Amino acid sequence: MKHRLSLLLVIVFCSILSVGYSVNNGVFLDGAGDYVSIPTTTRLDSGMSGASGLTVEAWINPTTLRTGGDTYRNLIVNFCTQLPEYPMVKFYLRDNGKLVFGGRSKASEVYQDTVTDDVLISTGSWQHVAGVLDFVNKTIKIYVNGELKHTRTGVPFVNTEFERGNGGTQHIGINALLSTNQYFHGTIDDMRLWRVARTAEQISFYMDKVVPPQTELLAYWKFDEEQGRIAYDSSNSNIPYNGDLQGGAYFTAGNPTLPVELSSFTATISTHNNVVLTWVTQSETGVMGFYVFRGTDPNLANAQQISSLIDATNTADQKVYVYTDNEINQIGTYYYWLMVADINGSESYHGPIHVTYENTQPGLPNIPVFTELKSVYPNPFNPNTTISYVLAQPSDVLITIFNMRGQEVRSFERSNVAAGPQNLAWDGKDQKGSSLASGVYYIRMQTGADSFFKKAVLMK
Repeated sequence: MKHRLSLLLVIVFCSILSVGYSVNNGVFLDGAGDYVSIPTTTRLDSGMSGASGLTVEAWINPTTLRTGGDTYRNLIVNFCTQLPEYPMVKFYLRDNGKLVFGGRSKASEVYQDTVTDDVLISTGSWQHVAGVLDFVNKTIKIYVNGELKHTRTGVPFVNTEFERGNGGTQHIGINALLSTNQYFHGTIDDMRLWRVARTAEQISFYMDKVVPPQTELLAYWKFDEEQGRIAYDSSNSNIPYNGDLQGGAYFTAGNPTLPVELSSFTATISTHNNVVLTWVTQSETGVMGFYVFRGTDPNLANAQQISSLIDATNTADQKVYVYTDNEINQIGTYYYWLMVADINGSESYHGPIHVTYENTQPGLPNIPVFTELKSVYPNPFNPNTTISYVLAQPSDVLITIFNMRGQEVRSFERSNVAAGPQNLAWDGKDQKGSSLASGVYYIRMQTGADSFFKKAVLMK
């Protein structure tokens, strides 16, 4: 009698896939009544509760800057935590192109902010802005185009973790009171709200890339819709913080340096019980190709690259790509991501979607697991990467890293490691704790009489 494995397919990240973005848009605000509101029934300050910091990022292209001193502001974002106007976070432009950013760690404390010393923002061009509140280290930082431009230290935040108030208005492009002299005039694109103080490296690396869903990403408005009055939240949070376009606000062409979304990324099950991944692009320019990643949890950092480079066509026409994963050999849930690699070295990620691989027939024999050294992710890396491997049975493991001259620079010895998939973090340092130079490194895994090799590139 034949036995069958049944696969239960569950598609997640559906808030993005169902919208089906195929363009890169932003939201245009006319400076005279247009804005985006997040309903108070989905409170951002509730999602921020317990956060050790807060980061706001966005691409902005001001058409004009309102003049008349600091009371005439150009509001980028104003999210309140208590009425009538107690901002959890506020980000705006002065008439002279200086940036002001601030917030509070609890509703009852005094609002704290800082202003850049120099004129940083001009009209008629795209600029990336980021503001960071660090409740633990008592700092406020402002970044422009990935560079730290201003820091205020010794900020008297009362809490080291955010404490919400009783709720308030949540606006993009205007303050809480809808003051006529504070509307933003121009286009805003790719706005992100994080429940953590992002680092300079994280801000500069991801500012022009699509970021995958992750725990610290509370809300993510890409503004890539082509029509309608809803700006969808793409963060995959438990609560979608969708925004409503107010006044005459509308979707229009966004920052051209940002990657265009795939029109779809889906998974199906073949008759041979393999996972078939399919993605569709509407057009391609400057794309080198695609890589598929698979993991056993929804954290991209723990995923393994399972495909070689899948070449792009760089055509103006719609293109359908298909990849079949026939290497699943253990019961469990598997997550998939698609990485788009551009010719200029940038990359973006889409997903995850996930599949639950279930044995529904009692007595079905286990599919054999083979000992192997899997992929290194990320690769290239700087300075951290993860070395993944699989053991068919419990065993002692020795992982040794060599430079291009064959000299041993680092080793990791583990005793009685359990069977199954394993991960080992490497911080790019040698055995003495010194940071290694950029270059190619060879990774050898020894277990019993078997040896396995992989190559990794440290690129600073």
